[in-house]
Formats: sequence, C-alpha cells, structure tokens
Amino acid sequence: MNSAKLQGWIDELHGTSRQQWWLRLVTVLAPLGALFAVTAEVGTWWPFGLVVVTVLACASAIQPDSHTALVAIAVCAAHWLITVDRVDTPWLPAASVCLLAYHAVNALAAAFPTGGKVPTATLVRWLRRTMFGASVTVGMWLLVVLLDRRDAPGNGLLTALALAILAGAMFMIRARSVQASR
Repeated sequence: MNSAKLQGWIDELHGTSRQQWWLRLVTVLAPLGALFAVTAEVGTWWPFGLVVVTVLACASAIQPDSHTALVAIAVCAAHWLITVDRVDTPWLPAASVCLLAYHAVNALAAAFPTGGKVPTATLVRWLRRTMFGASVTVGMWLLVVLLDRRDAPGNGLLTALALAILAGAMFMIRARSVQASR
C-alpha cells in the first residue's frame, strides 16, 4: 500500500466526528444482533458466520456506500432460513428489526461525510421512519402468527382484499407524510 493512501485513511479516521463513530458502531453491532437472535432460537453458535458477518459489518462501517451491507444482510437472512425457517418464534422480528436498523444506519452513514454531522431534524426523521418500519414488521409478524395458528380454510379473495386495504392505508399514510414534510 502506498503511503499517500495510508495517510488518507489516517486523516479520515482523525476527521471522523463523534456522531459518525456512533453510527459506525451501530453498523457493526446490528447484524451481530441478528445472528444472536438465530443463536437464541437454535441454541448453537455459527462461528464461521460470526466471523464472516463481523468482517462484513466492519467493512460496511468503514465504507458504508459499498455493497458489503447487502452481502451481510443476505448472509444473515440465508442463515435464518437455513437454520430456523419458522414464523412463530419471537426471535424472527428481533432479527428483522436488527437488520432494518443495520440497513437504515448504514444508509444514513453513507449519506454524510465522515467528518460531517447529521442535522437533528434528519436524525429524527430517519429514526421515526425506521421505528415505523420496525413497528410494521412486528405487527405483520403478529398477524402471520395469528393466521398461522388458526385452523380455518384459507380464502384467497379475503386475503387479496385485506392486502389491498393495507396497501391503500400505506399509500394514504405515505401521501400525508410527504405533504407534511413539504
């Protein structure tokens, strides 16, 4: 490695703001939380995956605008599907919310320079949207668990109608939030 590139990395480290350090820390810890959810459900560790996800999370914390976050999410999701593949466990929304937080914080870190500070209004907006996504995820999981435990024959028309109503409600909420932010 040439000394100019190394000096550039050192300068970038010194110029990183405290807020960006916190964002990068969450970027490293959130996918590990998803792996811990799998471990809590199964009861056994996946040491190789822990190393792989840790390396990918650290790489995405260093370069948040790269595709390593996508690979880390894919590894965590594949590990869940291969190892657990259950919908009625409470560890599923825990793992999902960890991956959502990872994605949201990594995207936020990529949107601002390492020395920059994210405005409070932007942080509040991102946090509100991420919390909304997390609550919808948990709500949908609860609905799936309730429908999974129900011993009734399915009705495709009612399911399609319910999905259309939900999509319409989401469209109305989104339209109001866009109008309110302008």
